[in-house]
Amino acid sequence: MKTTSNIIAGSLTSLVALLVSVAAMAQTPSKVDPVPPKLEKLEEISNEPGVTVAKPEPKNKVVEKRSSGGKVTEAQVKAGKSNYTVKANPEYGNAPKGTVQGDSNRAAQWTILEFGGKKEAKEGNPPDVLAPAPAKQAPASSAVSK
Repeated sequence: MKTTSNIIAGSLTSLVALLVSVAAMAQTPSKVDPVPPKLEKLEEISNEPGVTVAKPEPKNKVVEKRSSGGKVTEAQVKAGKSNYTVKANPEYGNAPKGTVQGDSNRAAQWTILEFGGKKEAKEGNPPDVLAPAPAKQAPASSAVSK
């Protein structure tokens, strides 16, 4: 009985190995083209006076300040119209990472009350200026009492 099961197991193993090798051979390409495809040359852009090609300016700008040891201490970020500063947390003593003292985040500091800088004056009529207010007259009772 043991010999029959050993024979069946051996024949199944060899059959599986044969099927795997046939499947591997079926996946390999049969024809390899030795000549690469012919490439076409693209047209070059001429340097005409009206045509300029430039990279667009990045929308986000990050300026980092580093300490003498090379650690980033502060990063100023300009993203569109928003400006904010992110500062690193100072390391207190030997607080290991993962503890409350050693792993806290510091919030970003937003730059406020800066509204776009200088405004352009519109050409045309200057704005109307109001006449000065008339001077107040002293009450009559104070002049009579003297």
